Amino acid sequence: MQPGASHEAGTNLEPMLSILCVCTYNRTRSVMMEALLDQHLREVGIDATVRSAGTNADGGLATVETVKLIAERGRDLRGHRGTPIDSELVEAADLIVTAEQDHVVTIASQWPDAFRRTFTLPEVIARTKMYGGRLGGPMDDWLDLVAEGRPSGFTYLDDRSIGELVDPTGQDRRTWLEVFELVDDLTLRLAKALT
Repeated sequence: MQPGASHEAGTNLEPMLSILCVCTYNRTRSVMMEALLDQHLREVGIDATVRSAGTNADGGLATVETVKLIAERGRDLRGHRGTPIDSELVEAADLIVTAEQDHVVTIASQWPDAFRRTFTLPEVIARTKMYGGRLGGPMDDWLDLVAEGRPSGFTYLDDRSIGELVDPTGQDRRTWLEVFELVDDLTLRLAKALT
């Protein structure tokens, strides 16, 4: 499915959004983003497919702490396996949100056309604060607006003002909860911005 492709060919329905969440191993941060964003999009009434992948994913299980935290939201992720990012996932995504700048650069280096629709999760929220939400308009128009004036190439990687999500793996419970609450807040804001 191409970005913005309708989930029911030949109808006048608004296209189903496809969003890809990316981290390194697809075991923690991108798994949280996928589950929480999917929940929040449904809450605000947006028809979307949310998937996740990792730049170095090797099929590993979601981390135990991630499974526990998401289980508290009523979703069972015990069967999750880390999915390597690939052309099919990238090309199908209308929007790609990542945990770190390095993930954005990795994606853009392999799929240059994907840069305009790939942001760290904190970055896209910061840019939404500046430029506003989608307001029911076409996704491409919103992406053009949100990406306006954005650094690219090495300038992007050197821009330390771009927010990232800390990897809580191996950290204490407090760090896990802080990261989870941050991802929950940011994915809720993104869902609202996409209405």
